[in-house]
Amino acid sequence: MSYTYNLYSSDQLGLSKSYHIQTDLPPHKFRAIMMEFRRGGEKDPNAFVKYLSEQFPDSFHLFEYDDVVQYDADQENSAILANLLDQHDQTI
Repeated sequence: MSYTYNLYSSDQLGLSKSYHIQTDLPPHKFRAIMMEFRRGGEKDPNAFVKYLSEQFPDSFHLFEYDDVVQYDADQENSAILANLLDQHDQTI
C-alpha cells in the first residue's frame, strides 16, 4: 500500500517550502522516523527528505504540488471508470 504525506517547513509563522511524498511507509513508521530525525537535532527539512530517498529508494517518490493533484485525480478517475465498467457489465 502506498501513502502520500504532505510535509511543510516553516520559518517561524510563514511556510517556506512544502514537500509531497509518496512512500510505502505506514503513518506510524513515518512519524517514528521523523521523530528520531528531529531528536538528532537536524533542522533542515531537505536533509529529512534526502534521508528518506536514500533509505527507501524503491518506494520513495517526491511530488511537485501539481503532480499530487494529478495523481489524486487519476486515482479518482480510475475508481469512477472501474465502477462504470462494473455497472455496464451487470446490465448486459
